[in-house]
Amino acid sequence: MKMEATPCVKAVILAATQYRNNKTDTNMVYLQRQLDVLVGITTKRSVLKYFTPHNLLPTECITVIVDILQDQKTKQSLALKCLMLLQNLVADNEIRESLQRLFNLTPVLAGIIKLHDGSVVDSLTVECVDLLQKVTYGYKISYEENYVEDLLLFVIKQIMGQVNELKKPCLGLLANICRDNFAVQSYIRNLDNYKSLCKSVMANLTGEKNDLMLVVFSLSIISSICLNEGIGEKLFQKKNINQTFSMTFSILFRGDSGVTRCYAVDLMMDMLKNENIKQSLSVFDNLGTCIDGVLKLIYSSTAESVVKIFELLLAFCAVEGVRSTICKCILSLTTLEDRGRFMELLSLPVSQITDPLLATVHWASQSVETHDNAPLFALDFLTEFYEEFIYSGFRAKFSLHAQLLMPMLIETLKITLDVNNAAFKKICIKIVKVLQFLSVLCGEDDIKRKICESLDISILTALLDHQYNSNYVALRSIISVHNQDWSEQGVDIVIYSLDLMTKLQRQVPKIDALFSTSLQDSRIVPFLSYGLTSHERNRVQVTLNLIAMGSSLDGFPVILLGDAILACNTQKVEEEAMFTYTRKTSCPQQSNPLHRQQNGSYGFENKENIPMLGQRNRVTSDSGFKSQNETAIESILEKWQTGLEIKETKTTEIIEIYEHKLQSLQTKESQLEDLLEAKEMALKQSDRIIAQNRSRHAQYEAEAHKMRALLKESERASEQYREQLNEITLKKESLQNDFDMTVQENRRLKQIAEEHQQLTAAYTELAEKFESTSKSLLCLKQEHKTLAEMHEMLQRHNESLKHQHDIASEQLSKLQDERKQLSKQLKETETKLEKLSESHKELQSEHKRNEKEREELEEAIDKLRVDMSQAEKLKKQLKHQVASLELVCQKHEADIKEKDTKLEELQTELDKHTQIAALIHSLSSGKSDVSKK
Repeated sequence: MKMEATPCVKAVILAATQYRNNKTDTNMVYLQRQLDVLVGITTKRSVLKYFTPHNLLPTECITVIVDILQDQKTKQSLALKCLMLLQNLVADNEIRESLQRLFNLTPVLAGIIKLHDGSVVDSLTVECVDLLQKVTYGYKISYEENYVEDLLLFVIKQIMGQVNELKKPCLGLLANICRDNFAVQSYIRNLDNYKSLCKSVMANLTGEKNDLMLVVFSLSIISSICLNEGIGEKLFQKKNINQTFSMTFSILFRGDSGVTRCYAVDLMMDMLKNENIKQSLSVFDNLGTCIDGVLKLIYSSTAESVVKIFELLLAFCAVEGVRSTICKCILSLTTLEDRGRFMELLSLPVSQITDPLLATVHWASQSVETHDNAPLFALDFLTEFYEEFIYSGFRAKFSLHAQLLMPMLIETLKITLDVNNAAFKKICIKIVKVLQFLSVLCGEDDIKRKICESLDISILTALLDHQYNSNYVALRSIISVHNQDWSEQGVDIVIYSLDLMTKLQRQVPKIDALFSTSLQDSRIVPFLSYGLTSHERNRVQVTLNLIAMGSSLDGFPVILLGDAILACNTQKVEEEAMFTYTRKTSCPQQSNPLHRQQNGSYGFENKENIPMLGQRNRVTSDSGFKSQNETAIESILEKWQTGLEIKETKTTEIIEIYEHKLQSLQTKESQLEDLLEAKEMALKQSDRIIAQNRSRHAQYEAEAHKMRALLKESERASEQYREQLNEITLKKESLQNDFDMTVQENRRLKQIAEEHQQLTAAYTELAEKFESTSKSLLCLKQEHKTLAEMHEMLQRHNESLKHQHDIASEQLSKLQDERKQLSKQLKETETKLEKLSESHKELQSEHKRNEKEREELEEAIDKLRVDMSQAEKLKKQLKHQVASLELVCQKHEADIKEKDTKLEELQTELDKHTQIAALIHSLSSGKSDVSKK
């Protein structure tokens, strides 16, 4: 992958630099050719990982391409090539985020659209809008940017215009910009043509039924802008919400591309932010069938689109009552079998699995390096499912579930941790999620036993030691969240590993010892201090539990932990102070909220659109303050004039004094205005707090009323229970008498049973002894017979061996005579061999010389070929020289062939001599072996 893309990227960078230095047509054509090659390579999905921002060379290539697009003088053909390359790169999520965050691509594309605004059907504009729609997905654009207003006006104009090829990407772009962006939403609501825009967007829901992307884009725009407006309330009210749910689920199931499914999931998640829609979803009639369809998408989706499916399922799990229905649907679709079948199915591709639970386990077992966020979301969904599965009464086939999950979870914990790996942060996140999942599984005793059997203590020690030795928190003790990358996830690994140990320590004594030694180790202090001062709820709770358990130990480092917590708190205070100081120094005039007005028709004060309460008081106070200042200034001017008339002093000094006083008064006035604004904000907050207190007081009174009613009902129930208790006590006394009688009879029967057992035991012992003695007698008789037969066989064999010994001694004497003769012949052949070896060495030296000459000739040929490629223009002049050189080369090649034939002949002679020597050696060795025998 890297070997294929690196030379192409280098060629593009070189061609781009040449084009920037000298913008000629030849340089532009050469750059377009290199871009075509790179576009062809980036169509492969595997190559895109090379273009992540961690690599310097691809980063330089993308910056060069963005610079070319930013240049207004760039020709349309070259800009289209650059956009084609970026279209391929946007398919990767990490590159898409880097294009928005690092390379600032959105304003560049917006500038191209603004430049080509007149030509709507222009292919460059279409490509820019399409790319902008892909780049802005999942990214919040600030309304304060200069290009946003122009871009919104262009997009709205295209949506409200006639049907063309820009309508669909403009709808998607508007859906991206409006999502979770209150400033943009309020700007669109304050437009003069807001109602006509809503009508044109709503027309897409009924006009083109086959185009699902238009429908989902329009629905997402309506949910963002009109959810709390009149149009949105009509569309999302209780009467029509079921139809809206059906429409969204049908888009999700029928969507042929991952983009349609992503927008459908985002639409559903945006709708679930409304409490009324949540309640409507929990009582939706076709919820079970729709969830079945969503679960089937797990094994029929790609790695990118399955992430959105898991996000939707996790959002459903957050709705009250829906998680249990998801659990029921999974159990109805799951057919648990033996363990071998599990392993076979997990080794298959996910498209061949028809079980949603097995498909989820399959996604969770994948690597984050190849499948990005899919394993992480799969683990989150498994955690939610098994939490509901364990704690809600769906207890069935727990051992099979443990066999399904344990190998995958243990293999994840055994993964080799490499800090230099680009995906190391995601690997740490996956380990944390596995540890959390194991702690959830410990809620069931059967699975807990399986975990204790399969989990090795060395895995946990390896995880802890790696974090102690390489984590930023452990090395620096005081951490800075902005300077570290994966240390926060490393802290979670340590904390959740210890949390898992607390749940397994009673079953496994080794884990108990490791847990106590880990809490008494001073290296754990930075991790506990960071967890306790964290902003995350679960991390703080787990850390508090660990500190509570560690405080009972003698060697727990309490003093070090206190110092570390103090250091963390002081550093956070210093960082906040530095942050506020930099904000004040960088933008001192940014005290007023954002004001934007167009044609005097609309305006909004801030992003939250807070109504200005107590405005009349502010006006009166401001007017009074201004009148006081005006009177003071008039009196100063009168004194100044009278002073000039009476006294003869330097007027410039007097003017400077009064200017200084005026400036001081102005500064005081601005300070007082700031104080007034602060008091107004405080009044608003106090009004909100009072309203909240009143609502809470009303809630508390309602709860108290309910508690009183419950108390009365409980007292009535307790009186009934007392009467029932009296009846039960009477029954108990009568039953106790019956029980005493039965106990006495039971004792007699036990004595008789014990005597019977003793007699039966003695009888069985005697019978076993008799059977064993009879069996041993039979075995001894058989052994006696076999030994006698073996004795006769050995005598016969001894006689035959004596006869063979006599024959072998006679043959030995004959072979010794033959050996002496062969040794003489061997000496003669050795002398001949020495002569042949000397001749062989001479031939080898000649062969080496020939090889050197051949190499020199080959080098000369290579040089000539290079000269030929570089001198194409001088080809006609050098034809005669090349022909003469080729004749010389042919002569040399003929000489080399003759020498090769001579070498082959000599080699054949050598082989013959070696064969003769080998025969002689084998004969001599055979005779020597015979003599030894």
